[in-house]
Amino acid sequence: MIDDYEKTMELIEEMKAHLPIPVRAGPQLVQVLRNKGVHIKAKHPLAIEQVHYLGDDGGIMCGLAGMGRGNAAYVCSLTQLKVDDRHPLAKKIRTYQRERKKRLGQQADFRRFP
Repeated sequence: MIDDYEKTMELIEEMKAHLPIPVRAGPQLVQVLRNKGVHIKAKHPLAIEQVHYLGDDGGIMCGLAGMGRGNAAYVCSLTQLKVDDRHPLAKKIRTYQRERKKRLGQQADFRRFP
């Protein structure tokens, strides 16, 4: 199990109550977007407008606004976003991100060594 289901559902409900949530793209997301022709800078302001849970495999996914690309929809993992320290959920979001990345890393290590 990667996510603590109850804690994750609580975080999602809190996030939904605070939408839109201002964020910035992490470095990996910036690179992926640039490769797809979306030229944004690391400090470009984005906003989480939707939050969904895709289970242990997908984690918390966020629908984003602020790309300036017409009707194109952008969805990414919460782990690829940076939340401003002043946001009321910043600490909870960073805790989720840190724990999820840690567990994904442990799972990857486990799968490498049968």
